[in-house]
Amino acid sequence: MNQNIVPVIQSANKLFLSGPFGSGKTTLAIQRIQWLLRQERVRGDDILVLVPQRTLAQPYYQALRQAHIPPGPPVRVTTLAGLARASVELYWPLLAGEAGFADPRREPTFLDLETSQHHMARFIDAALEQGDFDGVRVERNRIISQVLDNLNKAALHGFSIDEAYDRLELAVPGGDQRTARLNALRAARRISHQFRQLCLEATLIDFSLQIVLFNRHVLTNPWSRTHLFRSHQHLIFDNVEEDTAAAHHLVQEWLPFLETALLISDSDGGYRFFLGADPQGAARLADHCPEQITLHESYVMSPALERLAGQVEQVLRGRRLAPTASAQGILQEEAESQAAGSAAPALLLPEEPLRFYPQMIGWVVKQIRHLVAEEGVPPGEIAMLAPFVSDALRFSLQQALGEAGIPSTTHRPSRALEDEPAARCLLTLAALAHPTWGIRPAPSDVTQALVLAVSRLDPVRGHLLSRIVYPERRARIDLGRFGDLVPEMQERITYTLGEAYDRLRDWIYAYRASGEILPLDQFFARLFGEVLSQPGFGFHEDHDAARVANQLVQSARNFRWAMEESAPDGLNPAEMGRDYLHLVESGALAALYVPGWREPEDAVFLAPAYTFLMRNRAVDVQFWLDIGSSGWWERLYQPLTHPYVLQPGWPAGRTWSDFDEYTTRQETLRRLLLGLIRRTRRQIYLSPSDYSESGFEQRGPLLNLVNRLLLQLRATEE
Repeated sequence: MNQNIVPVIQSANKLFLSGPFGSGKTTLAIQRIQWLLRQERVRGDDILVLVPQRTLAQPYYQALRQAHIPPGPPVRVTTLAGLARASVELYWPLLAGEAGFADPRREPTFLDLETSQHHMARFIDAALEQGDFDGVRVERNRIISQVLDNLNKAALHGFSIDEAYDRLELAVPGGDQRTARLNALRAARRISHQFRQLCLEATLIDFSLQIVLFNRHVLTNPWSRTHLFRSHQHLIFDNVEEDTAAAHHLVQEWLPFLETALLISDSDGGYRFFLGADPQGAARLADHCPEQITLHESYVMSPALERLAGQVEQVLRGRRLAPTASAQGILQEEAESQAAGSAAPALLLPEEPLRFYPQMIGWVVKQIRHLVAEEGVPPGEIAMLAPFVSDALRFSLQQALGEAGIPSTTHRPSRALEDEPAARCLLTLAALAHPTWGIRPAPSDVTQALVLAVSRLDPVRGHLLSRIVYPERRARIDLGRFGDLVPEMQERITYTLGEAYDRLRDWIYAYRASGEILPLDQFFARLFGEVLSQPGFGFHEDHDAARVANQLVQSARNFRWAMEESAPDGLNPAEMGRDYLHLVESGALAALYVPGWREPEDAVFLAPAYTFLMRNRAVDVQFWLDIGSSGWWERLYQPLTHPYVLQPGWPAGRTWSDFDEYTTRQETLRRLLLGLIRRTRRQIYLSPSDYSESGFEQRGPLLNLVNRLLLQLRATEE
């Protein structure tokens, strides 16, 4: 750490600190907090640490739990959303009447992402029946999430609902589909107003309304504004570039009332752009700080990786990615150069061409085995990154690593709970345990549930068992007993597995016979604790399954609490359980689950590239999977929303052009690659595949960029 900076950090100033990842900015922020607490005798509750997402607060929590921290009130570590919710709750009597709620005396019910989707679904379903979204090829749950996303971004960037949709209509390209897209956007506009009106009538507060109430009422009411700004005198605002325009506006308004402030920004950050981050706002906020310091040295990257980061900057700054004549040929030549010991150690490539996807997976697993077994790299210091992580890719890699005795874990936060096998297992068993719901699980779901629930029950024997104990022709929602099978079938399935199945069935039938309908979250917790986590069952010592089960319990509990608050006398546990099951099976996206973002155990980490970046951690070795895929460069197809035209810096009347799309893709790729390189200590393994997972030939922009980088490296060496 540069000792010249420490006196500046340990002083009563308002400082804007910027620099690349790994330059020690968060460490300096922690030093400032310790200086305030120990030497300046500042009370802990006078200090506010503001971060864009709760998962980024982990370094502060760890530092503040250390033994040398003075006793007293704790330092407040929160997000804009947490601050807004606490303020709306505290100042509710001041703002409820002015905000337009039908019953200002009624306590508000705060909605998370899942309960917001539940309440909006009624409006989306009505529009689908009318054919309003026939012109866009988007699943129902994605329509819901995109409409909610528009509401959230409008609130975070200070737009009204109509202003946001006026901008979105300017982003619709011409052509045959223009009219259908515009009709879909107008339907989304109408639904947004209907949802907002429902919230005002039923005193429901989703994330967007929470931010609107905070910005338009808490921060404009003289009493609540003064009280809020006097609550903390010292501010640490970390990862400024990853936060929103609303957060920047709050801090800008707060700065004159603070004794000290430390604002921290990552150079070339802004990876949460699609979630509403405003990287340009960070630069504007710097102008309000009397002192500014920029760090340059990285304590993470090796010199070779620093050179690579500079070459990425040079190639992508305003230059077009022209395709090369023979992409795989250059990669092979580079691999041969590596074998001769002449290539830069920052990038490592296969020695032979990898034409097909399974070859790429096999090569990656082989290299990881070598790193762990022969070079002593801990599995937790290896990350496998791809633009998207499909079920097939995850299964293939985890299966191969498991056979090699190497633990692995994965994280896909945008994945619906329904898509997690462990969640599907619990949901299927819940339907079987509650026949009064009238939800008959599909035979394939029962087979999968039994295979996952009973340890060592393979799919073939699982199919045989489920076909007999849960026949399709049976009208009742019942499970047969293993002991009732003919001896020949019992021997094929084996008595050990049959005994475990009967234990599971007996537990379900004992619950059914009790007549007690537990809240669904309590049912999941009991089923997991009393059966599935025990020896002989599939969740025993399966950390990923336990994580998903815990997430499902929390999700069901939050759903129940929200529904009880909004309709305390209208729903019983059985109705809430059935409604929750329908919500999850509709493909609803899961709300933020903080434990899933925590530092993983010592296991190889598999995730989408942006998920890894938002975890804000470094590893020794990265594997970039499928670098020929265009997914490294392209945005997801989202016809009902647009992260760029909903930015405050985008001119209100300007249309979105193909040139804008190209330049933003270039800039996004540059930020992505620099972020990944700066989070690598030793080496990056590039794993190309001529053909994609679906069998299509691919020559994406990242592969072309890699070729140009390798040519530059070679020219530099010569």
